[in-house]
Amino acid sequence: MKEDLDKYKKENEQLKLNLDKYRIENDKLKADLLKANKIISGIQNNQNSNNELKNLRDEYNKLKYELTLKENEIKDLKDKVKNNSIEDMKVNYKDIMVINFISMDSTVQCGIKCLPTDIFAEVEEKLYQRFDNLRNTNNMFMANAKPVLRFKKISENNIKDGDVLQLHKLE
Repeated sequence: MKEDLDKYKKENEQLKLNLDKYRIENDKLKADLLKANKIISGIQNNQNSNNELKNLRDEYNKLKYELTLKENEIKDLKDKVKNNSIEDMKVNYKDIMVINFISMDSTVQCGIKCLPTDIFAEVEEKLYQRFDNLRNTNNMFMANAKPVLRFKKISENNIKDGDVLQLHKLE
């Protein structure tokens, strides 16, 4: 029996040694598993960072494109403003004339600026913008004792700077 007991003690000692060896190996495996989990977590974070970076790049490119569109729109508007001001400057201030309108009842006494190249109907519209109530009447205009033709130019109607046009309301 003593032999059996010694045998079991040796076996027990061997099992203890194996158990310690397995514990050490288990601890090493746990540490390796923890490292692996950290690496996997880092990779996932890196993938998330890559996705975020891609999203940020996409948004940057979208905003850059929109900025380019807006810059082009501003350039076009500046060009239009420049062209309009150039067109306005093409008018020689010496060509500007004033036509004076006077109604027979003296309710209208008004000077309208225009150019000799303007169609009389356009000048008439400027008068109606100031005296809206005249739109509801049938009107005839006389210049130098001659009727004014609406769809002819001011110069074609022989109207000069400072001329007085009589407004006759027809009933």
